[in-house]
Amino acid sequence: MRRRELERHLTQWLAVADFDDDALNGLQVEGRSEVRRVALAVSACAEVFALAAEEGADAVIVHHGLFWKRHGVEPVKGPLRKRLGLLLSHEISLFAYHLPLDAHQEFGNNAVAARALGLRNLEPFGDYHGRKIGWKGVLARAQSRASFVARLEAFYGHRALVVPGGPEAIVSAAVVSGGAADLATQAARERLDCFVTGEAAEHVTYLCREQRVNFAALGHYATERVGVRALAERLRDELRLETFFLEVENEA
Repeated sequence: MRRRELERHLTQWLAVADFDDDALNGLQVEGRSEVRRVALAVSACAEVFALAAEEGADAVIVHHGLFWKRHGVEPVKGPLRKRLGLLLSHEISLFAYHLPLDAHQEFGNNAVAARALGLRNLEPFGDYHGRKIGWKGVLARAQSRASFVARLEAFYGHRALVVPGGPEAIVSAAVVSGGAADLATQAARERLDCFVTGEAAEHVTYLCREQRVNFAALGHYATERVGVRALAERLRDELRLETFFLEVENEA
């Protein structure tokens, strides 16, 4: 497949133009024009690029790319020089998709997780940069807090940091991956029983207790490998590309 064709598919699937994002979504580094083998990972880093080169990848797709609007123009030195050097020397293209991969209703970080956790009647949730990037829903039957947390840990493969501020019996929940702790206040406002995200925040602990909502943080990395794995399947099934996920563990 031509690189430009892959970029076109990704742009359409992820509705990139619909998002006001701090990230530069799309092709960030241009590699060889033909793409057959694609590596997917959560974040752009030297280890990911070195592994992708070893595995003969023509392109890498990540959730957290190298370039962000808030950073402006950066000097190409230190870690950035090493990362770019790996990509350019092996002619590997780098694609990055941030908010579009959080919000996608089919293979986004949050929709995939919400369905896997047993949430039904899913609706968009979590206002961020003018869009709802997460999903909320209800369980078929009430679960104890302990049971629901165990289910979270099993799905994400990561220990949960829990603030037991809400009811013991959980029926409704919202999921917003990554660093979305402040959206717990929206969950409380909508009278949801639990809010699930990646990172905790010190001040949110008190807010959850005061607003009576349960809070569970499962790790930024762990909650955001969901979407890239699902995207790998889509690329393989629909575009017949060889895809593989690169696990570069990060406990944060």
